[in-house]
Amino acid sequence: MDIGSTTSHAMFARLRLQRLADSLSSRYVVVEREVLHRSPVVLTPYLAGNTIDAAALEALISGWYADAGFARSDIDTGAVILTGAALQRHNARELAELFAGEGGKFVCASAGHALEATLAAHGSGSVARSRREGSTILHVDIGGGTTKLARIENGVIVATSAIAVGARSRPGGRDPGERRRIAAELADAIVAAARGASVPAALQLLAPLQRAAAPARMTLSGGVSEYVAGRERADHDDLGRELAEALIARRDKLPAPFEVVPEGIRATVIGASQFTVQVSGSTIGIGAALPLRNVPVVPLGSDARGDGPLALAVQWSGEPEHGRLRALAERIAIATDRRPLLVVTDGDIASTLGYLLRHELGFQGELITLDGLELGDLDYIDIGLPQPPSGVVPVIVKSLVFP
Repeated sequence: MDIGSTTSHAMFARLRLQRLADSLSSRYVVVEREVLHRSPVVLTPYLAGNTIDAAALEALISGWYADAGFARSDIDTGAVILTGAALQRHNARELAELFAGEGGKFVCASAGHALEATLAAHGSGSVARSRREGSTILHVDIGGGTTKLARIENGVIVATSAIAVGARSRPGGRDPGERRRIAAELADAIVAAARGASVPAALQLLAPLQRAAAPARMTLSGGVSEYVAGRERADHDDLGRELAEALIARRDKLPAPFEVVPEGIRATVIGASQFTVQVSGSTIGIGAALPLRNVPVVPLGSDARGDGPLALAVQWSGEPEHGRLRALAERIAIATDRRPLLVVTDGDIASTLGYLLRHELGFQGELITLDGLELGDLDYIDIGLPQPPSGVVPVIVKSLVFP
């Protein structure tokens, strides 16, 4: 579900998981997504002031479930995403926790500009296209309150950025000339961000993209992209139409030719179904009670102080030689005294690493070692119960960033 500053919608899909063909890997990946139902795109309901209407939103969501023919208990995993200016509403955090808790066994609330940029890049198909073509693509998602950018090189997102520019980021007034003038300023900011140039500090939500070689192409998604493509013509009492026209008029100033992706406004919610759900390998170690929710993630070597559960993200490459694994286990053992401790790595080493920590280094306390996961620069994860018959563990990656 995507709860945005202007519109909200949901998608129900069935995911198929498959173990990687490499005989030395126990990692499972999502290989197919079958869309079962798409809700209509509706205006996000608001009360007077700066508050989302929770009761009206709950009624909408109940209707989406009914139209799709599902009960909430039928859903195994999912994401509730509050995007753009919706994060700035007074009750955004409470809404996220409410719908996340009721929406399914492993449903989470996702927010934060970097994660949104990543989801839109995946859901738009731009990451897969970049990988397929071996090209560099700059994906830009323009919504109601924010514009998110992701630079993709050979199928890998190497940088993200975001600015506070969107169809509702400034009031448009009633005068057509004034609306066009404001839209022109907003479009200029998007052009600058796409080129890696600075925008006014008040608009810069994430660090600007570093200047680099021009991408082969740009791809657009988000609500404003529907106007660019001509698929949307209705007036939603914002600057969507004018901003689209201003952006088209500036296409020669952008770093590459652009095209609107077919999914458009739905790119972020589609990306959530692809990217927020990962599955561990099957050679793992579970030494703590599951499920666990909202576990903060820090890379090994970063500040791991605090209380409560923690996930150490470990990158691994090369052969799983005993000496190397022992050295890694020693670093982990002294990294933090937080419990439960989760060690999450992209390499197929979790079972051996857990054995070394427990039996050679005498690690005490609750310990979970998971492998086959790529967490990257994310903030929190949810860990579900082992799934029969393989014993793999579903992991939801997310961000809980609120003003």
